Amino acid sequence: MKQPNFISQIYCILIAIVFLLPVETVIAQNPPFGSMKNYIRPAKKEGGFKMDEYFLWCPSVIKVDDTYHMFASAWPAQYSIAGWTTYSQCIRATSKDLLGPYTFQEVVLEKRAGFWDSERVHNVKILKSGSKFILYYISTANETGYAEAESITGPWTRSDKILSFSNPAPLIHPDGSVYILGRLSVKIDGKDVRVARAAKAATYQEPYTAVAPEVINLFPNNYELEDPTIWWANNQYNVICTDFGGKATGNGKSGVQYFSKDGVNYQLVTTEPISTKTIAYDDGTSETFKRVERPFVYTDKKGVVLAYFLACMTPEGKGQIIAHPVDHYIPGRSVSIVKSKAR
Repeated sequence: MKQPNFISQIYCILIAIVFLLPVETVIAQNPPFGSMKNYIRPAKKEGGFKMDEYFLWCPSVIKVDDTYHMFASAWPAQYSIAGWTTYSQCIRATSKDLLGPYTFQEVVLEKRAGFWDSERVHNVKILKSGSKFILYYISTANETGYAEAESITGPWTRSDKILSFSNPAPLIHPDGSVYILGRLSVKIDGKDVRVARAAKAATYQEPYTAVAPEVINLFPNNYELEDPTIWWANNQYNVICTDFGGKATGNGKSGVQYFSKDGVNYQLVTTEPISTKTIAYDDGTSETFKRVERPFVYTDKKGVVLAYFLACMTPEGKGQIIAHPVDHYIPGRSVSIVKSKAR
């Protein structure tokens, strides 16, 4: 009788092991496409956005004509990170260079006594729908609304509360429909879990409906999140967020990347952190911050990622925005094109 080939036996055993592994483990070992990590270039050291009088957080950037407008959360620097709970407001800064440096222009929105946004204006995200500029933001942890304006300089008309979750990452499709990813703290097996939530609407002014029941986490394996940023490319939703608790990457509050074809079922791209607390600069130096959060991905109209913004807190408690150029990243079909300056 012919003896079975030893190598064939080993091969069959290995195949069996792979199919018995959890889906997330297989994804981590064989990602469906390369992550953005290898396309992020050193940050422009003299770029980004810094102010002595403000603690800066939550960057969001949009281009209007030949000028980049950064909307950010800000509050008096004397209160450091804890000041967001009482003093956070939205400000606007501008630059002719995507990577900055940005220059303060105005306070855009402040909290309003007697309204849903009476606590603070925080987690700001700027987009455009048709001729209107739409500025999403939160007040309390689970209250999201927006303001709209015909001009990037206002005046702004505010909505009522539209959603009961936090950290909104809105995406407006070409047909005007809206998809918003965020997070909500719910009880799962007796524990508080910050689950991924999402809602959609026919237009930004229409009622928003959840894409799944409240107890469902759209992320796999009950991975938790904060601070998502979202963009559409390669016929899918692409997300980078803060890995709350470090369950996906093993590195608490590092950047982590997901994608979804339907906006309901998300997959982890890689267990390797997209970004950490150490920032490399274009002059060859680096800096390790106490906190690095609130990622924002800037893309062109085709969904090509050109810049990656992060909110960083120094060991001394100062908040600033840093800006990385990104080497023309498109999930699933990127080709590195080295540029000395992001356009």
